[in-house]
Amino acid sequence: MKRLLALIMFVGLGIGLSYSQEDKSDSGMDQIIVPTQINTSPTDGDTVNTLVNAEGQEGNIMYNFGVTQCNEGNYNDAITTFSNVLQINPEMAQAYYGRSTCYLQQKKYDEAIADLKEYVKRKKDDYATYLIGYCYFHKSDNESALTYFQNAIEQGCNKADLFYHIGVIYFNDGKYDEAMKYYTRAIEIDDTHSFSYNDRGSTYRMLNKMDKAIEDYNKAVELNPRMDIFKANLGSAYRINKNYEKALEAYNEVLNTNPDNYIVLNNKGITQYELKEYDNAIETLNECLNKKNDYAYAFNNIGLCYYKKKEFSLAIEAFTKAIALNPNYGEAYVGRGAAKEMAHDMTGACSDWEKAESLGITNLHDYQTLCNEYK
Repeated sequence: MKRLLALIMFVGLGIGLSYSQEDKSDSGMDQIIVPTQINTSPTDGDTVNTLVNAEGQEGNIMYNFGVTQCNEGNYNDAITTFSNVLQINPEMAQAYYGRSTCYLQQKKYDEAIADLKEYVKRKKDDYATYLIGYCYFHKSDNESALTYFQNAIEQGCNKADLFYHIGVIYFNDGKYDEAMKYYTRAIEIDDTHSFSYNDRGSTYRMLNKMDKAIEDYNKAVELNPRMDIFKANLGSAYRINKNYEKALEAYNEVLNTNPDNYIVLNNKGITQYELKEYDNAIETLNECLNKKNDYAYAFNNIGLCYYKKKEFSLAIEAFTKAIALNPNYGEAYVGRGAAKEMAHDMTGACSDWEKAESLGITNLHDYQTLCNEYK
């Protein structure tokens, strides 16, 4: 019996969170406000006051040196300098903030939180309150992050990154309407905030509003054309919207500058599959595997291509490799079962489909009917 294969293909869209690529594109980190230097003034002629002022002057001079070290990227030296300042004057709020800035640049979030909390004890600062939330965000403590983010808003903080990070939390929780609200607020504050456009585009995608997603992804690319993830997301939105030529254009633009991007190679292969260019898709997916040879999704998609080409033994081989890499890959069991059915191995087909069902794959009623008839 000739049957069409109904499989769930791996799409690999990428959700556009700056935190999937934090090593190279963390917008919040790039915009952390560094401490500023203190103007020093000469001491007066009174002996007691001279001693007091000189001590204060020494701390200020040392603090200014720490700021210079921090701005030059000498974070460990700056931390040592700020710590020496605090030994001289434990109440000097700016030194806590300066040291926290260095810890943030080193992604030492616990140390940064401790210093920022000491700083806000001594000086009301809505931005520092936001930074505490920012640190908790990177520690994946979203409850604490939201508490400090909301406190920062109540204190008057009106920074685009603040509302953007709240949007990310809600997006990751699947609360897309809330995420949309905060991404939009970030854009209202700063209409050049490319990450908010990208992530709002991903929110529209999750809400199946693909035209709006494409609009936002295009804006993100326009504002920040060096970000491959924005172009990749745009390509996947075009693919879902069945504009395959535009999808390939976006994917190829990424690959022109980053030919080792295996996820984009996989998605390009999917697009070629949907254009029924199965040989081209197999070539692209094999190129993906040359970059990452343990990428189970690419093997699964190669299996789909061979199935469409009616080369069932090669399809079975590809699905089997996907399963070997990920024994819980339910869709690969569905695909291998379909290929085994076409190769007249109904026992193997039914076994694979039963395994797929045990892994949570639904909509297998037709396959179950076929197996019942076979048995």
